[in-house]
Formats: sequence, structure tokens, C-alpha cells
Amino acid sequence: MPRSDSGQRRYAAIERLFAWAENITRLAAWFGMLLLGCAALVTVADILARRSVNVSVYGLVDLTQLLVMGFVFLSIPYGLMRESHVSVEFATDSLPPRALAGVKSLAALLGSAFMLAITIFSWTRAMQQVENGDVSQTLGMPFIWYWTPLLVGGLFSVVASLLHMVRFLLL
Repeated sequence: MPRSDSGQRRYAAIERLFAWAENITRLAAWFGMLLLGCAALVTVADILARRSVNVSVYGLVDLTQLLVMGFVFLSIPYGLMRESHVSVEFATDSLPPRALAGVKSLAALLGSAFMLAITIFSWTRAMQQVENGDVSQTLGMPFIWYWTPLLVGGLFSVVASLLHMVRFLLL
């Protein structure tokens, strides 16, 4: 069935918004991959320094925790945008298109709720640590540096899941 003119405009607007969100999350994922590469380089540098001159990279654990945590949470939104998460499709393969869209919308809504809960809990905990002035054990980095990629990635993940929900409902 052909779409009405207003339906086509609405669909085009959603597709533009979706493309914009995919580009933003792709950039976040690339930045996350850069962080992971830095974690690997710092770890290799530590191993080489310990083996050659018996000196360790000061604060290696603090650095690698920060870098790996940043990688993980900045990469999740892009995975959600690309629908590259694990799914069990044999249960939904026989559904008609509208029912399948409903199931996918519900899954996206549940994913959004889960990531929103993680983000809210993380925000609460991050603010407690800011108030307390908590810092990392070795380098003394403020813990907000650890929470920032988690919070940004969590918000991007909520938006990515909600966009999918809307897209599935309107297709």
C-alpha cells in the first residue's frame, strides 16, 4: 500500500534522524576503539618496561580500567543502532510483519528501559562520588572520569533503542 504524502514525509524525517543517530554513535564507537587501542598500548608498554628496565607504568590499573570502561560503554550504542546484538529469531520467524514489528518494538522498549535504569543508577552513584571527592587509588583521578563514558554511552543507548522502537512501530 503506498504511503500518503504526510506518511512519506514522516518516514523520511525518521530515516534522517536515524542516519544522524547512527553517525553519532559510530563516532562514539570509533572513539571507544581508540580508547581500547590506548589501553593495549599502555599494557604493552608496561610489559616491555618491566621486562627490559624493571620499571612498571605507574597507575596502569587505573588507566586500563578507565580506557576499557570507556570503550565498552561508548561502543554499545552503535551496536544497538546496527542491531548487531544477539537475538533469538526462530521464535519470531513465522510472525506476520506487523506482529514482528510489535515484538521488535517491545524488545527495543525493554532495552531502553534497561539502559535508562543503568544510566539513572550510574548518575546517582557518580554524583555521590563527586560529592565525596572520590578519586582513583593510584593516580588520584576523579571518579567522574570513569562515570562520564558510562553515562554518555547509556544515554546514547537509550536514544538508539527508542529510535528503533519508533521505527519499528511506523514501518
